[in-house]
Amino acid sequence: MAAKKISKSKEKKLQRKENLAALGESQMRLNKANLPSNDHLASFKPFQKYTRNGLDLSIECTHFANLAESDFESIFNLLETNMKKEYEASDWGWNGKEKKAELREKNPWFLIARDTTSKVIAFAHFKFDFDEEEEVLYCYEVQVVDEMRSKGVGKFMMQILELIGSTTSMKKMMVTVFKHNSRSIHFFKDVLKYTDDETSPRYCDPLEESEYCYEIMSKPLKAKKTDNGCVKAPAAPKCCQKC
Repeated sequence: MAAKKISKSKEKKLQRKENLAALGESQMRLNKANLPSNDHLASFKPFQKYTRNGLDLSIECTHFANLAESDFESIFNLLETNMKKEYEASDWGWNGKEKKAELREKNPWFLIARDTTSKVIAFAHFKFDFDEEEEVLYCYEVQVVDEMRSKGVGKFMMQILELIGSTTSMKKMMVTVFKHNSRSIHFFKDVLKYTDDETSPRYCDPLEESEYCYEIMSKPLKAKKTDNGCVKAPAAPKCCQKC
């Protein structure tokens, strides 16, 4: 009996050691992905342009540390224009000062689309982070100016984020969507094929689900590699005008 107890104790210690080692490796991947000097699009030139549906856009990816203040203000103004009413319709409400602070918090990254005059016409705000001890790319916002919606820009930017997530070895993409925003729910579930995440209120608090104003969705990521072990970028996606 004593021998069995010792054996189980060793197994538990070994498991803890393996868990700590795995956590350490995960943290190293996050640290590497979050280096402000990274250019996550440098190796993927086909994704640095969007020339479809009458648009001619350039795409760039930058850490907040390298973001010009004028670009930050353009990003915030676009977010406020598109989402202020959505936030006001939710339990969270809208607070411009707090929202600006959130955009700056904890290693934020921005994927930015510009027109030929360098005006910011779309952006995605995202982070490389842990969620339930898994490395994830969490997209907090993806916004497009009203006159350029329904031209595939939002879908293209989300596909770029999936590419970035795969090449940085993140396990999945995650987003939070207001329940009352039917357009966003359609975009993520029907267009991009996201599903309700296990951390969404309907799973983690099913008895009180109606008390929450949001859903959490996710999509698994898998790194695509070539024969020499390097990550391979997929072909630039084809989008229709309804995307």
